[in-house]
Amino acid sequence: MNNAREVMTADVITVSPEMTVEEVISTLLENNISGVPVVDDERNMVGIISEYQLLELVFTPDLKSSPVCKFMTKEVVTVSEEAELTEVATQFVLHRVRRLPVVSNGKLVGVISRRDLLRQLVSRQDAEDDLASRLGPCAAH
Repeated sequence: MNNAREVMTADVITVSPEMTVEEVISTLLENNISGVPVVDDERNMVGIISEYQLLELVFTPDLKSSPVCKFMTKEVVTVSEEAELTEVATQFVLHRVRRLPVVSNGKLVGVISRRDLLRQLVSRQDAEDDLASRLGPCAAH
């Protein structure tokens, strides 16, 4: 697995920009996720919203009926489905984000999380270790 498409989660939970803050919080809690892409009816990326951003609203409860588009990040860092995993890792480090939407022609096709990438690194290392053990002690030379 060398690119985002092979590691991403394709069945992505999304919200619309018109959903209320309260509806988005419920979506996060019901699905045990910490952030969610905001997409229009054609699955075009229009933003992203996280628990962290929503926590800022705790002290202003009257905002819970406001549309999430008022609080979402509109300039979203994304990767293409062809992005190599090294590029994906670089984006995680540079932008300090937990998840990266994967897009094709501006449309959301998946999400890759830091955990997805780490899981891939561990499984790749396990596969390499297994191959090395089958080849014998001289395989590393």
